[in-house]
Amino acid sequence: MAYSLPNSMKAWTFTHAGSAERVLQLSQQQPISTLSTNTDVLIRITHVSLHPGTTIMMNFVPFIFRAKPCIAETDFSGLIISTGKEVPVAPSPDNEHRYFPPGTPVFGSIPVGQHLKGAGALAEYLVVDVNCIARKPANISFAQSAALPVSGTTALTLIDAADIQPGGRVLINAPCGGIGHLVTQLVSHAIAEEGRIVGKCSAASFDVAKTLGCNDVVSYNNSGDMSITTATEVYGEEPFDKIIDALGSQDLWYSSPAILKPGVDHMYTSVGPVLESYTYLGMLACLLKMGMNRFLPVWAGGIDRGYRQVTAIVSTAKLERLRKLCEAGELGVLIGVTWPFEDAVQAFRVMASKHARGKLVICVAEPSI
Repeated sequence: MAYSLPNSMKAWTFTHAGSAERVLQLSQQQPISTLSTNTDVLIRITHVSLHPGTTIMMNFVPFIFRAKPCIAETDFSGLIISTGKEVPVAPSPDNEHRYFPPGTPVFGSIPVGQHLKGAGALAEYLVVDVNCIARKPANISFAQSAALPVSGTTALTLIDAADIQPGGRVLINAPCGGIGHLVTQLVSHAIAEEGRIVGKCSAASFDVAKTLGCNDVVSYNNSGDMSITTATEVYGEEPFDKIIDALGSQDLWYSSPAILKPGVDHMYTSVGPVLESYTYLGMLACLLKMGMNRFLPVWAGGIDRGYRQVTAIVSTAKLERLRKLCEAGELGVLIGVTWPFEDAVQAFRVMASKHARGKLVICVAEPSI
């Protein structure tokens, strides 16, 4: 049955850099993009998830470097409406999963370059290249699928960089967060039954952390520079083989010599220092911390442990890897709160508070063609 496309769509747009509360506007008559290449697909968006990277871009990237207006956010799930001539619409012997006839449930992420040109996911329709999507895992919801692309890619990149080995003892900071809850599950499978995971989170999240795979939990209240005695009281006598910081805690990094084994095989792997405030001074402070964490020598006051900060770029290969992990039952997605499309700004307020558990998702429309 042919799909009747409306003349325009609703979309959350902005024309100036700043916080979501100040700059986002709900456009009722946004033009719908059309297929411009033979590998493009038109998608009816069902759900969109938030992540800090796009919020940082919204606050800091001036409009001399991006199109006006710009639609917010990049991560989505939805249904294929139409495809370019070169998009596979039937399975092939070489690849039974990379085919997308109209009606196919998919998830994906808009590349940064396309986003800077104005494209965004927080709208009713979206056109992207077929390499930016994968088929939705059959055993998770549209909301959960929308939460996968950037956070899932970041989790995979953290795991790959940390090189988790079976039987290891691993500390995960923020094991229930948007990235951390995915990291926890992946580490749980990597270390096997003989390994041990300690999660550092709020007391309210202890039960969730254990459900995700943590063997033990410690409270965020235990922070700051630690002596060996204090570290032993909090984390136990055995130091960790790896620390994965899915939040970006400077206190934990400064404390790492007391709780992390020395040597190149025992890295502190992080998403990078958390941005304390969406101001240029806050950004400068964050960049300074990044440089000092990575390059400041011990003799100049640096930390005597290896530090690795990851940068995650969504790719077709990573999307397919996430799909396979979900379908194999090795990865689930924790949704914190889901908001209706018209209340999207409320989701950004929670994101700014930095106290979200799981992923924050906006429902654009119910999944029906």
